[in-house]
Amino acid sequence: MKMKLFSSKTSPFVRKVRVTILELGLEGLVEEVFTDWSADEPAFLAANPLGQIPALISEKGEALPGSDLIIEYLQTRGGTLTSLPRGSARWAKLKRLNLADGLLEAAVSMLLESRRPEGERSLSWTSRKQSAIERSLDALEAEAAELLADVPSVVEIAVGCALGYLDFRFTALDWRSSRPALTAWYAVFAERDSMAKTAPIA
Repeated sequence: MKMKLFSSKTSPFVRKVRVTILELGLEGLVEEVFTDWSADEPAFLAANPLGQIPALISEKGEALPGSDLIIEYLQTRGGTLTSLPRGSARWAKLKRLNLADGLLEAAVSMLLESRRPEGERSLSWTSRKQSAIERSLDALEAEAAELLADVPSVVEIAVGCALGYLDFRFTALDWRSSRPALTAWYAVFAERDSMAKTAPIA
């Protein structure tokens, strides 16, 4: 029995999982089921009662909701990502991971807000989320030299998917203009086969 991934071609959180699958060489073990998260499909909601993608059903039928949990599980199934270090260096890497995930959450929140009826949109909410994105990008720029160029860890995958999502949904943001180190790193990382094959499709 293959693992079953409730998936999407636009969700950045799904993309984190899809990139991980390719980096670990597990694509032959995973069946993707492209899912409309808003359609209340019973099998999907059974896998993730929160109604959020991604969700994974393991070979043993275990339901695993959420990208971070799924990625942790996939790392037990084969292949190799760079392991996070111990000690203070670990906390620095986990900080970058949380910044990338928080950036994604803010970006998705901005997108959803933009899709509300015009009279119900909150400009202050959108502005607050954009400011959070800008600050997170500045923090990642300051530490871009610490991002790996070869075998990635979960940190690089999260950062790469976050920047790719900004390119996909928020081209007017122009995140590269004042962040040369992050721009240079992403130019290389985006060329990875796993990133090219998972580029979002509108």
